[in-house]
Amino acid sequence: MDNEQLVKDLTAKDEQKALAAAGEIVNNTNIEAFKLLVNKSEFLFDFVKNNVCKRLNKVITPNNYRNLFGFFKTYCPDFEDVIVGSLAKYANEDMTDEILELLEHGTDDEKAYAAKYFSYIPDTIAAEELIKYAFCDNEALAFNAAKALGAMSTEAAYQKAIELLNSDDDFTVLKAVKFLVAYEDKNAVEHILKAMEHSSMSENIAGEIPYLQSLMELLTTYKNKADVLLCIDNILSGLGEILPLNQIFCFELYEVLGFLVDYNIKNKDSQAAVVLLKALSKFEMLSENEEYTFDEDKNTKQEITEIYNLLKNQQEYFWNAQKNLVKNELTLPKSDIHRISSALRIISEYKLTQAQQEAKDLLNGNNEIILCEALITLKQLNLLEGIDKTEIINKVQDENKKALIQSLF
Repeated sequence: MDNEQLVKDLTAKDEQKALAAAGEIVNNTNIEAFKLLVNKSEFLFDFVKNNVCKRLNKVITPNNYRNLFGFFKTYCPDFEDVIVGSLAKYANEDMTDEILELLEHGTDDEKAYAAKYFSYIPDTIAAEELIKYAFCDNEALAFNAAKALGAMSTEAAYQKAIELLNSDDDFTVLKAVKFLVAYEDKNAVEHILKAMEHSSMSENIAGEIPYLQSLMELLTTYKNKADVLLCIDNILSGLGEILPLNQIFCFELYEVLGFLVDYNIKNKDSQAAVVLLKALSKFEMLSENEEYTFDEDKNTKQEITEIYNLLKNQQEYFWNAQKNLVKNELTLPKSDIHRISSALRIISEYKLTQAQQEAKDLLNGNNEIILCEALITLKQLNLLEGIDKTEIINKVQDENKKALIQSLF
């Protein structure tokens, strides 16, 4: 039987044929068929991939498990658990030494599988080698190395990641965040939230946090709700552009936004109001413009619609109350630049003229970013009349920002 037919049988509904194909691939270490399966995996539905894993598991025995080493040359996250997990069932000292050898001298694909093995069998003999790879550019290898180090509770690696969160290089910070998520110590959330606040890649960082601790858990237990709301704000900003739309399930956005609606009926939190208004705008756009969801599956599209319905079906007085709360964000200390900027964008989008005085008050400060964003907002509200352009330009050093301000008048 040719490899195309083998893979077709393995992924089809006929269980008997599928098991026969799985047996043939494993028993004969058919690397070419496995490569073909890997190439097709991104086009397979999750339930099909789950069926493939179950079928492969059923045909792996004490007599053929060593054949799985042949598949190490082709890495695929969809099938790594069935391959490495099956090997771990038969783990012994000799196997661990063999896999350590692959971790040290194998290809990147072999190293990724080997690192995964040490998350199942957390033998600290591999710790030094895993630390070398935990912050490398190969995401699969870095993630699996971090996961293994977490299983070993390797404090030195954890502390290194915490220190890297303070790097001036945003890509280094993001690597550290991904390490900490894979390491799976919730104590890191506080450090990651702080790093998010000061990063130009805040949406990317925010999108990692729910994989370490769910947003719902953070909303109900974390000591500083403002940090969690900022995380949600950043996720909404990145959704559909930086963050794939199907991540709304991982982020539990339906539950999160439902919680915030109830929360803000009672608490009248201006930051939560900004988040809710941003969500309403985002999901209206996603629901009513098919170009954003054209490539998404049916479940994702349905969830987007349900989230939008949850929000738009709130009473008009609820949304009016949220709009009236937003201006309070502009009275925060100027160090809260992210929250002020987010509020200004909502004021522009919804034409919230009730916030005009608070927006004008921002012009008394010296933060160049806030000055520019406040002026942009006032321009969109047609409220620049009477503002001294020269006085504001004299506060600004950056030539590009001076040119921007000049163009607004």
